[in-house]
Amino acid sequence: MNKAYETMRGFWLDVKNLQHKKEVPQLGELKICIAGVEMAAKDTKGGIKNLMIAASSLGNASVYFENNSASGLGGFTGGAASGPVREKSLRLMQAAAANAIRLDKVEELPAQSDPQHVTLFAVSAEGQLYAKDLPEAEARNTENPLYPFFAYTQQVLAAFREEQAQATEKPAEK
Repeated sequence: MNKAYETMRGFWLDVKNLQHKKEVPQLGELKICIAGVEMAAKDTKGGIKNLMIAASSLGNASVYFENNSASGLGGFTGGAASGPVREKSLRLMQAAAANAIRLDKVEELPAQSDPQHVTLFAVSAEGQLYAKDLPEAEARNTENPLYPFFAYTQQVLAAFREEQAQATEKPAEK
């Protein structure tokens, strides 16, 4: 994992980074404040690159991914005020809070290195990490109780893509 990605990953996994905000909602039995998914993919050179989709109970979210650029990092951030990213982020947080008890308590989040697996994660208000590594096919199975959690991470990504597409559209000529 490259340093730029590792830095942004660490930022999202540290609940203290939300504490400068006014009242951070604590969701569910485990008081979840941050949740998301980490995935891996092989690049064209055969190396593993990571992608993280993370949201907070404040409604903001980010997508960060390793790439082969000079900085080694790409991504998006948004949702703090309004719009589809905020809406999907809050739904992700509700699904994560409802399912956090199905995740394992961990001391640190192991980096995802298997392109066939995903790692769902959540962070409590006290900074406790919870995570579950599972095959992506299992996460996409609608019968899996963790499916809504995973599905909303994908909807957050889609909302970012939608906002990006709208931002790059040319205004209609009059």
